[in-house]
Amino acid sequence: MRPLRHAWRPAAFSALCMLGATPGISHALTETEPLPMVYEAAPEPAERPNSTPAPVLRVASGCTLYLPKIDDMRLNKVSVGNLTLMLPTLHATPVKVQSIRAGGDPVEWARSALQSASRYGLQVVSAAPPSTGAAARQVTADVALRLAHSWSSGLNLVSHVVLQASYRMPGAEPVMRQYHGMGTRANWASGNGEFMSVLNLGMEEAVRGMVADTAALCDGKPLPDRGGAP
Repeated sequence: MRPLRHAWRPAAFSALCMLGATPGISHALTETEPLPMVYEAAPEPAERPNSTPAPVLRVASGCTLYLPKIDDMRLNKVSVGNLTLMLPTLHATPVKVQSIRAGGDPVEWARSALQSASRYGLQVVSAAPPSTGAAARQVTADVALRLAHSWSSGLNLVSHVVLQASYRMPGAEPVMRQYHGMGTRANWASGNGEFMSVLNLGMEEAVRGMVADTAALCDGKPLPDRGGAP
């Protein structure tokens, strides 16, 4: 009789071979298929299946956000995350880590996301404000994309997106704020569309934070104190 201590080896070997041969897992992301970096707005949080209802975000009419400059200030401008392939064993041994590259323009991705803030009632103009003088209920902000990272975590995909806004108000010093957005979704096949979707969810949450602060500035309210954080 063959010793029991060797019984796991064929099963583990078969699992490893299956992992490397499954097209939906091993070839979902390749160096020739980077993410398109195209923003598509998801349904509002309260409308998403199996989601916790979020407060409705609506901006009073007449509030305009001017965006004269949007920059990509990420330290790593090539990668937007990583996919870790795990051997399906008791200890979930990593067998491969694959970088996820951005194929489109991250600045245009951020611009499209900010333009989508019109769904909340905010008017967004990708230009400097007119030189005829500052009007009431308008805000100018220089925006920088500081982070766009997605990764696989067990059976899920997760993302973290950070936008930095420098608000310029007439007669006041610029005020800087950072907006962190986290996204999560189920991972079905580690496909490009899935990684792009979870990045868009993170971006959407960051944009919502910026919309809320812009609305406060339009209403003449000071931004909340963040305890010294930007």
